[in-house]
Amino acid sequence: MRKSIIRRATKSTDIPTASTADIAFLLILFFMVTTVFRATTLRLTLKLPEAESTERILMRRNVSYVFVDHERKIYIDDNIISGELIAAKMAPKVWDNPELITILNVDETVNYGTVDLVLDQLKEAKAFKITFATEFGRL
Repeated sequence: MRKSIIRRATKSTDIPTASTADIAFLLILFFMVTTVFRATTLRLTLKLPEAESTERILMRRNVSYVFVDHERKIYIDDNIISGELIAAKMAPKVWDNPELITILNVDETVNYGTVDLVLDQLKEAKAFKITFATEFGRL
C-alpha cells in the first residue's frame, strides 16, 4: 500500500489587533484611577547662599533633601520635624542606602547654630555624605 502525502492547509498566525485600542484605553484608565497624587506641596521660599563655584549633582536616586527655612523649620520628606528627631528620621534611610547623599537646602538668614544642630544630627545618623545647596553667583 502506498501512502499518499496529503498537504494540509496551514493556518496563518495573525494576531488580532481589533481590541488593542480598548486594552490601551483600559490601561490608561486603570493608571489614572490608581495613581496617588501628592496631596500637599511645599511652598518654601528659600534664599540659598551664593557661591563662586558650584557642582551639580546629577544622580537623583541616592539623594535625600533636608530643608531649613528662614523660620528655622526643618523639613525632611515634606514633613516638619524637630531638630532632635533628625537622626531618628535619617538613620533608617542611611541604613537602607549607605551611598545616600544628603543635600542641605538652608536659607541664608538661618544662624549657624541651627545648621550645626542639623549637622550633628546627621553625623549621629551616620549620614556623612553631605552637600550644601547654593546659588551660583559672583561674590
